Amino acid sequence: MTKRTIRVALLINDTPVPAVIEEDGTYYDIYKRWLLQSLSTYPDTAIAKNTELIIDGYDVVDKREYPPEDRLLANSKDGYDAIMLTGSKHTAHDSSNPFIPPLISFIRRLTSSPEYSHLKFIGICFGHQILSLALGGECASGQNGWEIGVYGCRLTEEGKKWWTWHVDGQGGDDKVYLEQMHRDHVPFVPPSCHLLLSTPQYPVHSFVRYHPLSSPSNPIAQILTVQGHPEFTPSIVSHIIDARSSTGVFSPEVTKEARRRAGGKGTGGEGFGRIGWSVWRVLLQNVPVPVQG
Repeated sequence: MTKRTIRVALLINDTPVPAVIEEDGTYYDIYKRWLLQSLSTYPDTAIAKNTELIIDGYDVVDKREYPPEDRLLANSKDGYDAIMLTGSKHTAHDSSNPFIPPLISFIRRLTSSPEYSHLKFIGICFGHQILSLALGGECASGQNGWEIGVYGCRLTEEGKKWWTWHVDGQGGDDKVYLEQMHRDHVPFVPPSCHLLLSTPQYPVHSFVRYHPLSSPSNPIAQILTVQGHPEFTPSIVSHIIDARSSTGVFSPEVTKEARRRAGGKGTGGEGFGRIGWSVWRVLLQNVPVPVQG
């Protein structure tokens, strides 16, 4: 099998709380570890052994860093295969936050131009919300409270095509389980996208937008998002709960329920199982390269 290199530009939208940095490192470290561990257990062992990950981090909050244009173009030397957006404590729909409008504009430019149609986009939590805004959708403060810790997300029929794997000991055909850390949410599916996951509290936990050349026999996801945190472990969630409860962001009642849910099993939900594998499935897709003319 031919060896393959997947290059990911990670748009880093936050800095972890100190206890997380001490134990798990930066968000760059956390996302890289999640992707590598998910690849190491990928169901197709031949792909796992013959795939190399190169991930470059860009601090879009404090340094306003973005991938260089020449690495976003098709067939460029060391060009990126995917753009991944991390979670964040920031509010995606706060246009007064100086880093957010340029981030939305950057993503909107890439996702709306055929010139960049070879790129895949993965949005996690805040990234899911930013992609919604960039695609003409919305993000709003939730009226149904926080979702913190492991929650079961119900799969739509479309969601079963992307998040379901035939594996034992996980959520099964109807639900997937993920660590959550949010109250802001996407209230409806953005234009030209399809709903994949939902919970009783918040209806849009994941969506996909298909590539223009996608077909029923060869489905190609150009954009894949998830509201939950597949990269989070119970330890990371517990540290964030500690930090936010100590500053009054979480009430005692919210904190109690969050601690009850934070542990999950193993690494916390299915982020390091079929959710991580499904992200890799998208990263590994052979996407048609746009014709230059």
